[in-house]
Amino acid sequence: MLDIKGCNLNCKYCWGWKMRYMSKDIRKTPEQVVSDILCRIEKTINDRFVARSKYRFGVIRITGNEPTLQWGHIIEVIRILNDPERLIEICKNKDVAEIAHGLKLIVETNGVLLNRVDLEPLLDIRDIRIDFDVSFKGVNPDQFEWLSDKPSKLFKSQIEGFVRLFDFVESNGLENVRVNPVLGINHAPNYCVWSKGRRFVMDVEIIDRHGNKLDFEDFSKDFEEEVLSRKDLRFDEAPFREYFGINRERTRLVVAVVYEGVRYLHVLPSEIPDLVG
Repeated sequence: MLDIKGCNLNCKYCWGWKMRYMSKDIRKTPEQVVSDILCRIEKTINDRFVARSKYRFGVIRITGNEPTLQWGHIIEVIRILNDPERLIEICKNKDVAEIAHGLKLIVETNGVLLNRVDLEPLLDIRDIRIDFDVSFKGVNPDQFEWLSDKPSKLFKSQIEGFVRLFDFVESNGLENVRVNPVLGINHAPNYCVWSKGRRFVMDVEIIDRHGNKLDFEDFSKDFEEEVLSRKDLRFDEAPFREYFGINRERTRLVVAVVYEGVRYLHVLPSEIPDLVG
């Protein structure tokens, strides 16, 4: 599924594209995926609202359900985006192909599988900018286990995957590729919900098993030594958002909402209007 998403830089002149891989099964070829992107670009640039607003495209973002499960598929998508002639062959529109070729590609990954995939194909991709955002669910094993509902030992796998990719990029001088450690979920101050024409502004906290607000600077020793020694953690990428399709029961466990000075434990932001009347 492909949908439009405003870029995470909060820039009104930049649009991002989001591709969500919803299962391990490949439902489209790399060419079909790129064709979808190109068609959406062409449709958007012909939209009169976009033309009046002077928006421009900024990034293509690949995310959802761990894209590296299909690493070869992702690499082939990247190869096509890296090749202007293949882009023109697919869309028959040089202007659209040039836009796509000039965009930055962001691949969001939990990093766990980066220790197993073949990184060598990245050496041949030099024309487009690529950011690999390694999304850490917490900054120590306990936070990881609580937030991801996965064994805490996989937190070490995240670190190892990040280190392997980061060092590969650095040692090979890939100036067009960046590897970023990103906090995968964060607190969300001034979260806004609209209901029945009324605006509700609240703070959303990510909490531990006991209902306490998580400290996302409580770094484990290996996280400091292996990750933070290479690059600063980005905190701004993933403030809490109540997306359609989330596991609401699971999400309630890890959030608290503060509205007008009252703290509501295990309540979703969308539920506040009914609670307060």
